Parts: sequence; C-alpha cells; structure tokens
Amino acid sequence: MMTKDDILILKTKLLPAGAEAVIDFLAARNGQLEATNIVLENVPLLIIGRHGMIARLPINGRIKKVSQAEEILPALQSFFANTSSSDKLYVFVNLPDLPIPPEVQQVLSEVEARALRRERIRMQIDQALDRRDRVAFDIAVKELEEIDREEESALWRTRRLP
Repeated sequence: MMTKDDILILKTKLLPAGAEAVIDFLAARNGQLEATNIVLENVPLLIIGRHGMIARLPINGRIKKVSQAEEILPALQSFFANTSSSDKLYVFVNLPDLPIPPEVQQVLSEVEARALRRERIRMQIDQALDRRDRVAFDIAVKELEEIDREEESALWRTRRLP
C-alpha cells in the first residue's frame, strides 16, 4: 500500500500534463495502490514519467492501454468503479525532482547556516546556565541579540527594494 504522503510527494516532482488530477484521484484510493520499481506485465499498471503517463487497466474483461492525459483519469475511474477493494493498481514512477535555481539554493543555505548558529548559541546559553557561568551567559546572549539585529536589518533592506 502507498501512503497518502507517498502519493502527495509526487506533487513535488516535475509532472507531465494532466498528472496532478490523476495524483489527486489516486490519493483517495491509496489503500488499493502498490508502488513498484519495475514495469510489471499482466497486472493493472500506471506509469508516470516526466514526459507522460501510460495506464494498462482491465476494463470490461479486456486490457485497455491509454496514454493520453485526458483519457487516463476516466479509465482509472472506470477501473476502480469495477474492482473489489482487494484489487491493486501498481504504480511505477520515474519523475525527476523540481530543479532549484542556484539563487534559491544559496538563500536556503544561508538560512540553514543562521538557524544552526542560533541553535548553537542557545545550547551555549543553556550550558552557561547549567554551570552558573554569568560571563559565558552574557557573551552568548549578546551574540544572539546581534544575530537578531542582523536579521531584522536584512529584512528591512529587502522590504525597501522596489
């Protein structure tokens, strides 16, 4: 069984046209889905790839193969309407992650570094309190206040940009 989170994570990938509606439909039927790492034969199968989707579904006693985005959702609806709750649809996914622009990656790295620095200072404050070391406590608190001032100053500069 695929969890709803497994299915919804697919929305963070580069999706082919029409795949978002298919993923939403599948999320409600996650108990009847099974992820597969290989393309299987002779089983109900949905393949979602970067450039499209293909479904091979038993409908009216015959295997129906559909590959057009506008045909896949109705075929899946028909498949699930005519199957028992124990029947599985196997899902093969081959989707790349969304590319993150270098500028965004740089900002994320800076935010992560600030968060780590802030956490390190908080740990120093806790340790100074545990040791009852007033000097170390004051130094750490001043460093934390400096980080807060830097972030506030940076925030105001970004808000003033046209």
